[in-house]
Amino acid sequence: MIRVLIVDDEAQLAKAFQKKLSAEGFEVLIAYTAQEGLALMGQHSFDVGLLDIRLPDMDGVELLERVRKIEPNIEVIMITGHASVDTAIQSMKLGAYDYLSKPCKLTELSNVILKAYEKKSLREKNLVLEEQLHRVEGRDKFIGKSPQIKEVRNLISVVSPSDVPVLILGETGTGKELVARAVHASSPRSSHQFVAINSSSLQENILESELFGYKKGAFTGAHADKIGLLEIANKGTFFVDEVGDMGGAIQAKLLRVIETGTFRKLGDTKEIFVDVRFAFATNKSLEEEVETNRFRKDLFYRLNTFIISISPLRERKEDIPLLTDYFLNKFARGGKRKAIRQEAMDRLIAYSWPGNVRELANLLERAVLISGDREEIETGDLPQTLLHSVLRHDSAAIKGAESTTLLLDKVEKEHIEKVLRMVAGNKSLAARMLGISRKTLYQKIGEE
Repeated sequence: MIRVLIVDDEAQLAKAFQKKLSAEGFEVLIAYTAQEGLALMGQHSFDVGLLDIRLPDMDGVELLERVRKIEPNIEVIMITGHASVDTAIQSMKLGAYDYLSKPCKLTELSNVILKAYEKKSLREKNLVLEEQLHRVEGRDKFIGKSPQIKEVRNLISVVSPSDVPVLILGETGTGKELVARAVHASSPRSSHQFVAINSSSLQENILESELFGYKKGAFTGAHADKIGLLEIANKGTFFVDEVGDMGGAIQAKLLRVIETGTFRKLGDTKEIFVDVRFAFATNKSLEEEVETNRFRKDLFYRLNTFIISISPLRERKEDIPLLTDYFLNKFARGGKRKAIRQEAMDRLIAYSWPGNVRELANLLERAVLISGDREEIETGDLPQTLLHSVLRHDSAAIKGAESTTLLLDKVEKEHIEKVLRMVAGNKSLAARMLGISRKTLYQKIGEE
């Protein structure tokens, strides 16, 4: 709802404005003097102000200057029965959105208010880009065919239509923010902002000012008012990554926003109301954090309403070829997509992926660059750390298999079958582990 402040000493006219605008869905408060208007601004947040040029206790132009200092983002429309070009120009120079002369048509007034509000909304949306330049991340698709990914997709479809807070669990790099974005995109709030913040990357005082904003002079260095990300996310979805790293004081304030939809900016006394859908993510066990008094129990219960867990990549290796194909398309240079040799793909599948999907994406982007003009990514294009990790795994597996005291000619087939089980039936990888060709392997297992 658009909140409008009218400051006009003509009570009959001000009430006529209020009646007309209220009937059109605006929330309207009236002040008959400049001081009353300033007092109301100290108690409420307004989107648009209608200020009379001539007031009994203050000139309207002076009031405009004071209003803009209190609420820099308000749009102001000046109204007067004593129109002059000079006052119009002066008002516009001071930041007034428009200038209307009495008597003005009520329909014209409501149209101007709507346009002023659209300007304010556009400016606040642009602030999202400024606030989040440090969080530039690709909005990758949710790729996978594993049962775990199918279950995540199902949970997203179940929870998206509601406003229930969502808690997303998973290791670093599994795609928790991607899940939150998918929930937002499938929800009735999809046409509004998705705003994200990582609480582990900011000091507590900076995190608080980012979340709630602050008033000019609230602390040393606060040279101007700042809109908090919660206010920017109004009507949309607010995603808090690594919520388990939040300090206790901010946890308490966040709980209040979840329960009441209200908060105060730092250095401010008035309440701000926001209509926000929350999503949270963590790679920690919040139950353990609660037991050790590092996380509030009441906040945990609010977050724990609906949980979506994402399995690590090592537990859903059937997704690796699909993800690889997607990232190779994404990182294609000059429209030329790279292919990947089967041997290199085998190494990707055999790797344990401690960094999960994010590590895979970074590795493939690097491999595309390393491979230069070649059309295929080869094993040598992969990082040595990955190759050494896979080789250590292979060597340990082979040594374990060779510890038997039975003669090789009696246990050869059993040994081959054991190696095949260890690599989930991947014959190319099994052949390399055994030190034989694929053709020889096929002969020994009777497939040729």
